[in-house]
Order: sequence, then structure tokens, then C-alpha cells
Amino acid sequence: MEPSARAAGAFSLGGMGRRGQIAIPSLFLIPSLFLFVFLIFETAKLSREKIRHQFALDSAAFIEGTNYSDFLNRSAYVNGAFPERIFHEGFYNTCIEKKDSTGGDCGSRGDRLFNILYKNGAFPRRSGSADSTLESLDEEPSWMIRFGGPSAGKNTNPPDMGSGRLDTTTLQDALDYWLSWDDAQDIYKLYVQIYQLLGSVEGAQYEVFCRLTGANGCTAGSGNAHTFFRKSYWLNTNDDINIAAEGASYFASYSFKPEPYCIQEIMLVGNKPTSNPFQPYMQWGPKDPVQMPETISGCKPGPGLFQVEAIPDSHLDSLANSHAPYSLFGISSPGYPIFQHWGQDTLGSNYFNVNFLNEVRCTGAQGGPCVHATVSVSGGKLWPSPTPKFQTRLHP
Repeated sequence: MEPSARAAGAFSLGGMGRRGQIAIPSLFLIPSLFLFVFLIFETAKLSREKIRHQFALDSAAFIEGTNYSDFLNRSAYVNGAFPERIFHEGFYNTCIEKKDSTGGDCGSRGDRLFNILYKNGAFPRRSGSADSTLESLDEEPSWMIRFGGPSAGKNTNPPDMGSGRLDTTTLQDALDYWLSWDDAQDIYKLYVQIYQLLGSVEGAQYEVFCRLTGANGCTAGSGNAHTFFRKSYWLNTNDDINIAAEGASYFASYSFKPEPYCIQEIMLVGNKPTSNPFQPYMQWGPKDPVQMPETISGCKPGPGLFQVEAIPDSHLDSLANSHAPYSLFGISSPGYPIFQHWGQDTLGSNYFNVNFLNEVRCTGAQGGPCVHATVSVSGGKLWPSPTPKFQTRLHP
């Protein structure tokens, strides 16, 4: 019995020895496991911050680009669709009889004042808007709304304003039509009121745009530089609002300067009755053209009555084309490239004592880690053929 007991005891001690062998490797495995956990934690923290700042930049850049497209679309309406609609509604059914009693586009009642004013170059319209109703242009890729008659030179970019004079009613009109001097004055007054209103609308739109963006080309003091961009970035990151000034500065790197164009004087002519039985009417007009008041600031070629808003083609092209030197880094998306560095408060220290601000480089910009977005505005036209179809697109 004793040998069996000793054998059993020996077997038991040997089993305990084998089970204890895992203790030594565990001394190395457990610290490695903790290091792995810390690595996952730090990686997750970096990824979370990167995603948060990328989303913030995408949102801010898109909002800022929307300010540009909104302004361009509204200005395109003021340039073309609004005056065409206003003059069509106000003057299409107004007919002026001819002195020779021949028929016109009003039939036996003469010609429409809408067409007479367009022939004189008073406002822009599409070629087919002589109809009683204006068809929708939504399906047209380009709205061919342009000036006619002596104002055809305005259909360029920049507009050629010629002598700066417009004849709302001409001497030939007074000779051809039973157009009284009182009617000529009423037409002139309505015309000035319409374009004063359009000028004030355009001026207000540009002032709002400048207050929101402070874009390159806005007058000094019109607003903080890209307020919406900086506030949007701040709301999504909770970083200091001034940090976003870096991303906002990229918008200021490109020119965006729309300018209004005006006429300086208007001439009008009408018929006045006389006591002469051989010449019952005589043509009457002011000795000199009527000088126009300033209706919008910064007008070209000088102060006067607003006509159109235009912007150099190169400024619109910069919103829709890729830019060097960023294209050298593979950033070839069209539009303004925007960079924003991040991590100044979060990447300086970690469990591994690695300063990512020094180790990570931003592709396309100097310094540490950054996020990038490209925002473009395209699809419409401001002048000529004002087409309010500008759209903002965000490119990663």
C-alpha cells in the first residue's frame, strides 16, 4: 500500500508543477494586452477627432459655398427674369396707335409698348417673349435674356455701356406714334422707378453677401471674414472660433468681385398739342438728357441708374476649376481647396508620448495634421444670358 500512496503523491505534485508554468509567460502577455488596449483607445480617439473635424470642415465649406451660389442666383434673377416679367406684365397690353393708322403687333391699335421699349434697348428679354404669356425657362440650359436695339452692346462681359445714355422714347417714336408728352413722362418715371427698385434689391443682396462672407472684393468693414464658415466650424468642433480663420483664409485667396453697371442719363420725347392748325402736334423733349441719381454704390462706368450686375469670367472659373499647386498633390477636384489644421489641444500628448503634431504632415499644406475639402459653384450664368442655376458641390 505504501508504494501506491507515494506514486499518487508524486503524480499530484507533478501536475501542480505543470499548471504553474503559465504564470511566467503571463508576466509578459498581460502588459502587452494593456498596451494593445491603450493603442486601440488612442487610435479610436484620433479617428474620432479626425472624423469630427472633417465633418465640421465639410459642413462649413458647403455652407460658405451656398452663400456664393445663393447670391449669384438672386443676381441672375435681377439681371434678366425680373425685368422681363415686370415689363411684360406692365406694358404688354399697352398699345400705342400709329399716326399712319397702319396695323402693328396690337392689330389695328398699333404696337405694344412692351416691344417699343425693348426696341429702344430699355430692358432685356428673351427672343420669344413677344407672346401674351411667358413660357417657363426651367428646362432651358441657358436663359437667352438679352438687351435689344441700341443696348445690344450690354450683352457682353463686362457690359459695354456705350455713352451711358438711354432713350426710353425716341424722336422717331414721337413721329410714328400718337405718343403724348404726358405719356412719355409717365413711361420714363415708371422705368426709373422699376430700375431703382432693382438696383436697391441688388445692392441689398450684395451687402448681405458681404456681411456673411466678407469675400475678397467686398468693401472693408462690410463684415467679419467668412462669419458663417467660422461659426459653423466652431459649432461642430467646439474649438476656438478664431481657429477656423485658417480655413476661411482660403476663400480670400481667390477673387470674387461682382460689379453693377449703370446708365448716367435718359432722354425722352413725346408729342405736345399746338395752336397751329397745320401742325396740331409737335415733338417735345428736355433740352438736355435727364441725369440719373445714384441707385447703387460702386457702379460702372460711374454713378447712375442700375442696369445689370456682372462678374469677370475668371472669377467664376476659379469657383469651378481645380487650382495649382494643390493639383500636384492629387487634389484635382474643381473649386476652392480648403485646408484646416486640427489637434492642437488633443494631439500633443498621449500614453505613448508621441507628438503627432510633429509626426504627421498635411498633404497640400504645411504643418501638422489637417482636414481638407473642396467646394465648387457652377451650373449657371450671371451675365449675359442670366441663368439662375448655380449649385454648390462639395468634393472630398
